[in-house]
Amino acid sequence: MAVLAAFVYGGVPNFARMAFLNGVPALESVFFRTTAVAVVLGLFALLRGERFALTRAALPAFIFQCAATLMVSACYLASLQYLPVTLSVILFYTFPVIVLLSAPLIEGQLPHWTRFAIALLGFAGLYVAVGPAFDQVRPLGIVLALFGALGCALQFFSGRMLSRHLKPAAFGSLVHLAILPFVLAMALGFGGGKLVLFGSEALGPHALIAVIMVCLTYIGGYFFHMSSVKAAPASIVAPFFNIEPIVTTAIAVFVLKETMTQSQWLGGAMVFASLVAASLLPGGSKTKPLQAT
Repeated sequence: MAVLAAFVYGGVPNFARMAFLNGVPALESVFFRTTAVAVVLGLFALLRGERFALTRAALPAFIFQCAATLMVSACYLASLQYLPVTLSVILFYTFPVIVLLSAPLIEGQLPHWTRFAIALLGFAGLYVAVGPAFDQVRPLGIVLALFGALGCALQFFSGRMLSRHLKPAAFGSLVHLAILPFVLAMALGFGGGKLVLFGSEALGPHALIAVIMVCLTYIGGYFFHMSSVKAAPASIVAPFFNIEPIVTTAIAVFVLKETMTQSQWLGGAMVFASLVAASLLPGGSKTKPLQAT
Protein backbone atom coordinates (compact mmCIF):
# COMPACT_ATOMS: atom_id res chain seq x y z
CA MET A 1 0.00 0.00 0.00
CA ALA A 2 2.82 2.41 0.84
CA VAL A 3 4.63 1.70 -2.43
CA LEU A 4 1.41 2.21 -4.39
CA ALA A 5 0.76 5.47 -2.53
CA ALA A 6 4.28 6.69 -3.27
CA PHE A 7 3.97 5.99 -6.99
CA VAL A 8 0.53 7.57 -7.34
CA TYR A 9 1.31 10.58 -5.14
CA GLY A 10 4.36 11.21 -7.33
CA GLY A 11 2.15 12.63 -10.07
CA VAL A 12 0.20 15.09 -7.91
CA PRO A 13 2.69 18.02 -7.75
CA ASN A 14 3.50 17.74 -11.43
CA PHE A 15 -0.13 17.88 -12.50
CA ALA A 16 -0.75 20.73 -10.02
CA ARG A 17 2.19 22.60 -11.54
CA MET A 18 0.84 21.89 -15.02
CA ALA A 19 -2.57 23.21 -13.98
CA PHE A 20 -0.94 26.38 -12.59
CA LEU A 21 1.02 26.92 -15.81
CA ASN A 22 -2.33 26.65 -17.63
CA GLY A 23 -3.90 29.34 -15.46
CA VAL A 24 -5.41 27.37 -12.55
CA PRO A 25 -4.16 28.59 -9.13
CA ALA A 26 -2.72 25.86 -6.91
CA LEU A 27 -5.32 26.38 -4.18
CA GLU A 28 -8.09 25.96 -6.73
CA SER A 29 -6.61 22.59 -7.67
CA VAL A 30 -6.64 21.78 -3.95
CA PHE A 31 -10.35 22.62 -3.77
CA PHE A 32 -11.22 20.33 -6.66
CA ARG A 33 -9.14 17.44 -5.38
CA THR A 34 -10.59 17.87 -1.87
CA THR A 35 -14.11 17.72 -3.30
CA ALA A 36 -13.27 14.72 -5.46
CA VAL A 37 -11.76 12.64 -2.66
CA ALA A 38 -14.64 13.46 -0.30
CA VAL A 39 -17.22 12.28 -2.86
CA VAL A 40 -15.37 9.29 -4.34
CA LEU A 41 -14.15 7.81 -1.05
CA GLY A 42 -17.55 8.49 0.50
CA LEU A 43 -19.33 6.55 -2.23
CA PHE A 44 -16.74 3.78 -2.00
CA ALA A 45 -17.28 3.49 1.76
CA LEU A 46 -21.06 3.45 1.33
CA LEU A 47 -20.87 0.67 -1.26
CA ARG A 48 -18.74 -1.37 1.13
CA GLY A 49 -21.12 -0.77 4.02
CA GLU A 50 -18.57 1.08 6.13
CA ARG A 51 -19.80 3.19 9.02
CA PHE A 52 -19.15 6.94 9.33
CA ALA A 53 -20.01 7.53 13.02
CA LEU A 54 -17.29 9.39 14.93
CA THR A 55 -17.04 8.33 18.56
CA ARG A 56 -15.73 10.61 21.28
CA ALA A 57 -12.56 8.52 21.43
CA ALA A 58 -11.95 9.05 17.71
CA LEU A 59 -12.47 12.81 17.80
CA PRO A 60 -8.89 13.91 18.77
CA ALA A 61 -7.35 11.79 16.02
CA PHE A 62 -9.94 13.12 13.56
CA ILE A 63 -9.11 16.74 14.43
CA PHE A 64 -5.38 16.07 14.03
CA GLN A 65 -5.96 14.37 10.69
CA CYS A 66 -8.07 17.32 9.48
CA ALA A 67 -5.39 19.82 10.54
CA ALA A 68 -2.62 17.74 8.96
CA THR A 69 -4.49 17.25 5.69
CA LEU A 70 -5.29 20.95 5.50
CA MET A 71 -1.60 21.79 6.07
CA VAL A 72 -0.51 19.46 3.28
CA SER A 73 -3.23 20.61 0.90
CA ALA A 74 -2.80 24.33 1.46
CA CYS A 75 0.97 24.51 1.94
CA TYR A 76 2.57 21.95 -0.35
CA LEU A 77 0.62 22.64 -3.52
CA ALA A 78 0.64 26.38 -2.82
CA SER A 79 4.45 26.22 -2.73
CA LEU A 80 4.37 25.14 -6.39
CA GLN A 81 3.31 28.67 -7.30
CA TYR A 82 6.60 30.00 -5.92
CA LEU A 83 9.05 27.13 -6.52
CA PRO A 84 9.82 24.67 -9.30
CA VAL A 85 8.47 21.15 -8.72
CA THR A 86 11.98 19.76 -8.18
CA LEU A 87 12.79 22.21 -5.37
CA SER A 88 9.38 21.78 -3.71
CA VAL A 89 9.95 18.04 -3.75
CA ILE A 90 13.36 18.31 -2.07
CA LEU A 91 11.86 20.40 0.74
CA PHE A 92 8.62 18.48 1.17
CA TYR A 93 10.12 15.02 1.25
CA THR A 94 11.88 15.63 4.52
CA PHE A 95 8.72 14.21 6.10
CA PRO A 96 10.02 10.60 6.32
CA VAL A 97 12.94 11.82 8.44
CA ILE A 98 10.53 13.88 10.58
CA VAL A 99 8.41 10.75 11.08
CA LEU A 100 11.40 8.63 12.01
CA LEU A 101 12.66 11.22 14.50
CA SER A 102 9.22 11.65 16.03
CA ALA A 103 8.18 8.00 16.21
CA PRO A 104 10.41 7.00 19.18
CA LEU A 105 9.22 10.01 21.19
CA ILE A 106 5.59 9.12 20.53
CA GLU A 107 6.38 5.56 21.55
CA GLY A 108 7.92 6.82 24.81
CA GLN A 109 11.60 6.35 23.92
CA LEU A 110 14.50 8.74 23.30
CA PRO A 111 15.72 8.68 19.70
CA HIS A 112 19.09 7.00 19.14
CA TRP A 113 21.93 9.33 18.12
CA THR A 114 21.93 7.76 14.64
CA ARG A 115 18.47 9.23 14.00
CA PHE A 116 19.76 12.71 14.74
CA ALA A 117 22.79 12.14 12.50
CA ILE A 118 20.54 11.03 9.65
CA ALA A 119 18.29 14.05 10.16
CA LEU A 120 21.30 16.38 10.07
CA LEU A 121 22.42 14.79 6.81
CA GLY A 122 18.99 15.43 5.35
CA PHE A 123 18.88 19.05 6.42
CA ALA A 124 22.46 19.58 5.22
CA GLY A 125 21.24 18.36 1.85
CA LEU A 126 18.46 20.93 1.97
CA TYR A 127 20.99 23.67 2.62
CA VAL A 128 23.15 22.54 -0.30
CA ALA A 129 20.11 22.37 -2.59
CA VAL A 130 18.43 25.62 -1.53
CA GLY A 131 21.23 27.82 -0.22
CA PRO A 132 23.08 28.64 -3.45
CA ALA A 133 19.82 29.38 -5.26
CA PHE A 134 18.06 31.14 -2.39
CA ASP A 135 18.10 34.50 -4.14
CA GLN A 136 16.38 32.91 -7.13
CA VAL A 137 13.40 31.47 -5.26
CA ARG A 138 10.60 32.90 -3.16
CA PRO A 139 11.18 32.40 0.60
CA LEU A 140 7.42 31.99 1.02
CA GLY A 141 7.56 28.91 -1.19
CA ILE A 142 10.26 27.36 1.01
CA VAL A 143 8.23 28.02 4.18
CA LEU A 144 5.09 26.57 2.61
CA ALA A 145 6.87 23.40 1.45
CA LEU A 146 8.35 22.81 4.92
CA PHE A 147 5.00 23.35 6.64
CA GLY A 148 3.55 20.85 4.18
CA ALA A 149 6.22 18.35 5.29
CA LEU A 150 5.27 18.83 8.95
CA GLY A 151 1.61 18.32 8.07
CA CYS A 152 2.40 15.15 6.16
CA ALA A 153 4.30 13.72 9.13
CA LEU A 154 1.28 14.44 11.32
CA GLN A 155 -0.92 12.68 8.76
CA PHE A 156 0.95 9.42 9.35
CA PHE A 157 0.47 9.42 13.10
CA SER A 158 -3.10 10.73 13.16
CA GLY A 159 -4.10 8.36 10.34
CA ARG A 160 -2.76 5.45 12.36
CA MET A 161 -4.72 6.61 15.40
CA LEU A 162 -7.92 7.19 13.44
CA SER A 163 -7.70 3.74 11.84
CA ARG A 164 -8.49 2.26 15.24
CA HIS A 165 -12.02 3.61 14.89
CA LEU A 166 -12.89 3.94 11.18
CA LYS A 167 -11.73 2.48 7.89
CA PRO A 168 -9.61 4.66 5.55
CA ALA A 169 -12.28 5.35 2.92
CA ALA A 170 -14.85 6.42 5.51
CA PHE A 171 -12.63 8.71 7.57
CA GLY A 172 -10.91 10.00 4.44
CA SER A 173 -14.25 11.21 3.11
CA LEU A 174 -15.19 12.79 6.45
CA VAL A 175 -11.81 14.52 6.80
CA HIS A 176 -12.04 16.12 3.37
CA LEU A 177 -15.67 17.15 3.91
CA ALA A 178 -14.59 18.84 7.15
CA ILE A 179 -11.79 20.85 5.54
CA LEU A 180 -13.69 21.64 2.33
CA PRO A 181 -15.15 25.00 3.54
CA PHE A 182 -11.65 26.19 4.55
CA VAL A 183 -10.14 25.10 1.25
CA LEU A 184 -12.95 26.79 -0.70
CA ALA A 185 -12.46 30.02 1.28
CA MET A 186 -8.73 30.00 0.54
CA ALA A 187 -9.29 29.23 -3.14
CA LEU A 188 -11.78 32.10 -3.48
CA GLY A 189 -9.64 34.45 -1.39
CA PHE A 190 -6.55 33.93 -3.52
CA GLY A 191 -8.55 33.66 -6.74
CA GLY A 192 -10.23 37.05 -6.54
CA GLY A 193 -13.56 35.67 -5.34
CA LYS A 194 -14.09 33.18 -8.18
CA LEU A 195 -12.97 29.81 -9.47
CA VAL A 196 -11.10 30.48 -12.68
CA LEU A 197 -11.63 26.97 -14.08
CA PHE A 198 -15.23 27.96 -14.74
CA GLY A 199 -15.55 30.74 -17.28
CA SER A 200 -12.04 32.13 -17.53
CA GLU A 201 -10.86 32.85 -21.06
CA ALA A 202 -7.19 32.96 -20.01
CA LEU A 203 -6.90 29.24 -19.31
CA GLY A 204 -4.41 27.13 -21.20
CA PRO A 205 -5.47 24.16 -23.33
CA HIS A 206 -4.47 21.58 -20.72
CA ALA A 207 -6.06 23.19 -17.66
CA LEU A 208 -9.03 20.84 -17.30
CA ILE A 209 -7.12 17.60 -17.90
CA ALA A 210 -4.42 18.70 -15.46
CA VAL A 211 -7.00 19.34 -12.70
CA ILE A 212 -8.68 15.98 -13.41
CA MET A 213 -5.33 14.22 -13.10
CA VAL A 214 -4.63 16.06 -9.82
CA CYS A 215 -7.92 14.68 -8.49
CA LEU A 216 -7.38 11.11 -9.69
CA THR A 217 -3.82 10.81 -8.43
CA TYR A 218 -4.69 12.36 -5.07
CA ILE A 219 -7.67 10.04 -4.53
CA GLY A 220 -5.54 6.96 -5.14
CA GLY A 221 -2.54 8.26 -3.21
CA TYR A 222 -4.52 9.25 -0.11
CA PHE A 223 -6.47 5.98 0.03
CA PHE A 224 -3.33 3.83 -0.29
CA HIS A 225 -1.49 6.12 2.17
CA MET A 226 -4.11 5.74 4.89
CA SER A 227 -4.46 2.03 4.18
CA SER A 228 -0.71 1.63 4.73
CA VAL A 229 -0.75 3.30 8.16
CA LYS A 230 -3.72 1.13 9.12
CA ALA A 231 -1.58 -1.93 8.42
CA ALA A 232 1.69 -0.77 10.02
CA PRO A 233 3.10 2.00 12.28
CA ALA A 234 4.27 5.27 10.77
CA SER A 235 7.94 4.51 11.44
CA ILE A 236 7.68 1.32 9.36
CA VAL A 237 5.63 2.83 6.54
CA ALA A 238 7.35 6.21 6.05
CA PRO A 239 10.63 4.98 4.51
CA PHE A 240 8.73 3.38 1.62
CA PHE A 241 7.74 6.89 0.56
CA ASN A 242 11.38 7.40 -0.47
CA ILE A 243 10.14 6.21 -3.86
CA GLU A 244 7.84 9.23 -4.19
CA PRO A 245 10.41 12.02 -4.74
CA ILE A 246 12.13 9.89 -7.38
CA VAL A 247 8.86 9.50 -9.28
CA THR A 248 7.95 13.18 -8.88
CA THR A 249 11.37 14.46 -9.91
CA ALA A 250 11.58 12.09 -12.88
CA ILE A 251 8.23 13.35 -14.17
CA ALA A 252 9.27 16.98 -13.61
CA VAL A 253 12.57 16.56 -15.44
CA PHE A 254 11.51 14.30 -18.30
CA VAL A 255 7.89 15.41 -18.84
CA LEU A 256 7.73 19.03 -17.68
CA LYS A 257 11.30 19.61 -18.95
CA GLU A 258 12.42 21.28 -15.73
CA THR A 259 16.15 21.51 -15.07
CA MET A 260 18.11 21.10 -11.85
CA THR A 261 21.40 22.75 -10.94
CA GLN A 262 24.39 20.71 -9.80
CA SER A 263 23.85 21.88 -6.22
CA GLN A 264 20.22 20.76 -6.35
CA TRP A 265 21.25 17.32 -7.64
CA LEU A 266 23.87 17.03 -4.88
CA GLY A 267 21.54 18.30 -2.17
CA GLY A 268 18.73 16.06 -3.37
CA ALA A 269 21.09 13.07 -3.34
CA MET A 270 22.05 13.88 0.27
CA VAL A 271 18.40 14.07 1.28
CA PHE A 272 17.65 10.79 -0.47
CA ALA A 273 20.71 9.16 1.18
CA SER A 274 19.38 10.22 4.57
CA LEU A 275 16.00 8.69 3.77
CA VAL A 276 17.58 5.40 2.67
CA ALA A 277 19.72 5.33 5.82
CA ALA A 278 16.63 6.02 7.92
CA SER A 279 14.83 3.11 6.29
CA LEU A 280 17.62 0.77 7.42
CA LEU A 281 17.21 1.67 11.09
CA PRO A 282 15.62 -1.05 13.23
CA GLY A 283 11.96 -0.53 14.03
CA GLY A 284 9.04 -2.30 15.53
CA SER A 285 8.22 -4.44 12.53
CA LYS A 286 6.46 -7.08 14.63
CA THR A 287 3.16 -5.26 14.64
CA LYS A 288 -0.31 -6.34 13.69
CA PRO A 289 -2.71 -4.42 11.48
CA LEU A 290 -5.24 -2.31 13.36
CA GLN A 291 -8.84 -3.42 13.28
CA ALA A 292 -11.69 -0.94 13.07
CA THR A 293 -13.88 -1.06 16.16
